[in-house]
Amino acid sequence: MMIDDTVGRPAEYPADPEAAASTRDQIRWMARRRREQLAAVTILFLGGALAVVMVLSIFIFVAKESLPIFTNVDQRNEMSLYHDTENEEEFERDASIFQTLDNLLGQPIWQPVSDQSTFSLWPLMAGTFKITIVAVVEGTVLSFFTAIAIAFYLPRRMRYAVKVITELLAGIPSVVLGFLGLMFFATYFQDLFGYPYRLNAFLAGTVLSLTVIPIMTTLFEDIYSSYSRDQILAAKAVGMYDYQVIGRVIIPATYGKVFAAALLGFGRCFGETMIVLMCSGNAAVLDAHLTSGARSLAATIGAEMAEVIIGWTHYSVLFLLGLLLILFTFVINYLSQILIRKWTYA
Repeated sequence: MMIDDTVGRPAEYPADPEAAASTRDQIRWMARRRREQLAAVTILFLGGALAVVMVLSIFIFVAKESLPIFTNVDQRNEMSLYHDTENEEEFERDASIFQTLDNLLGQPIWQPVSDQSTFSLWPLMAGTFKITIVAVVEGTVLSFFTAIAIAFYLPRRMRYAVKVITELLAGIPSVVLGFLGLMFFATYFQDLFGYPYRLNAFLAGTVLSLTVIPIMTTLFEDIYSSYSRDQILAAKAVGMYDYQVIGRVIIPATYGKVFAAALLGFGRCFGETMIVLMCSGNAAVLDAHLTSGARSLAATIGAEMAEVIIGWTHYSVLFLLGLLLILFTFVINYLSQILIRKWTYA
């Protein structure tokens, strides 16, 4: 190490004691900042890893509980539509997986409690999609007009008030909305439209739309508020009115982002339980009529899981419904995130 002959200390250290102290303080400060940064990164990593592990654990548990209807011989035999219930003691054949799939996908009826149980997924899928589509369509329309008003028409103070009131809807528990739908909206809509069934898919979807309006309004308002002001001013400069700017410039340029945001609302509605359980009539029927009763995948789990025996076929089928909900929700959210990134940064 080189020595400064004048003072007899290493040449890289300053000769001034105050400068040396300042350098040591700076080194300690930088070391402390590195430790704090490392601790923060470690905490964030552990939090993210814990969330991933929890999601994977839930998925593995649900898949494990639903697997016996395909792997367990007794459950496959019970799922078989050729099961001889009168001579059950003599029924010892090994039903195939295809007979299980025939029960799940080849029948039109969900009837888990009978001499020959049928666990058709089609009535539950039809009810889920009917209710979800009604909720998403109504929520998208209301959210669109609310977002347009907030972004372009309302005064600043009123804009803030409308945003706050809209976002307050997200804090209302779904069971409260379901109770309002059951006790008030059901009778009101039946008197208004005259349909025969008081509780139906239309009512459930309408009440369910209240849960997605805050999410979609916020997303739509962010999309429209972030649109280029230069292009808006240029459109007005050539003589366009406000409604023409919105209809001919902004909406065509942002429809992709709006569609992706609507997909997020679809994923939110797909797994709703309490509102659907209280307002849909809970009837597992396979039809396309919005004014008839319906039953969703999530509502079926909520209504029947407490009544089944652990380890029996009905128990495993309900976990299969939960697995389908997880997969559908994951795919919908994944597609929406891809579309949002594509249309935002393209």
